[in-house]
Amino acid sequence: MDLRSAWQARADAWVRWARSPELDDDFWLFHLRRFLDLLPAPGRLTVDVGCGEGRLTRALAAAGYRVVGADTASALVKAALTHPRSAPAIVADATRLPLPDESADLVIAFMCLHDFDDMSAAVAEAARILTPGGRFAVALHHPFVTAKFAGTYLAEQRYTLNVQSKGASMTYEGTHRPLAAYSQALTAAGLVIETIREPAKDRAGQPAAPFLDLLAVAS
Repeated sequence: MDLRSAWQARADAWVRWARSPELDDDFWLFHLRRFLDLLPAPGRLTVDVGCGEGRLTRALAAAGYRVVGADTASALVKAALTHPRSAPAIVADATRLPLPDESADLVIAFMCLHDFDDMSAAVAEAARILTPGGRFAVALHHPFVTAKFAGTYLAEQRYTLNVQSKGASMTYEGTHRPLAAYSQALTAAGLVIETIREPAKDRAGQPAAPFLDLLAVAS
């Protein structure tokens, strides 16, 4: 099963998990605020690639961004559009976005590049729709974390991770890639990394495994 099909099949479970601050406290209580701090001010158009059920798209709209979400999983886009505070969202492949060249000044891939079957093509497509000087903002599971799931660091390798909490479970499907794979994809697309952050939660006085946030600019 490719990653696209895997996430479509788990759409209902993801909607439940993603919308609960108790289940996905990493997002609601930690990562969301720090990621929003990474972003430039609202501008012409923001595209939230891999938007899922739309939680980040809604947060961006509430913060004043003119935003549209895009996801290949129709069930997740339906969930995004039927939310009481829905923001615009479309069913679209991250490698073939139905948007003109240089039409957005901010493209976001929040916690999804490791969920794409063709990450490099998705990065190139983000670069295509960016205006010169526009930004591409990325959040990832840190590669040294996904290396533990995949059993390797240097090689690209699919992984499956099941998480259980408070009577609910969520199975994550992804591809581990080393940091160099993301760097090379950004460079090949004509993007220059200008900010790297590794936000890490504090758990009982000890730092947890960090995320990886990148901000790149289009030439």
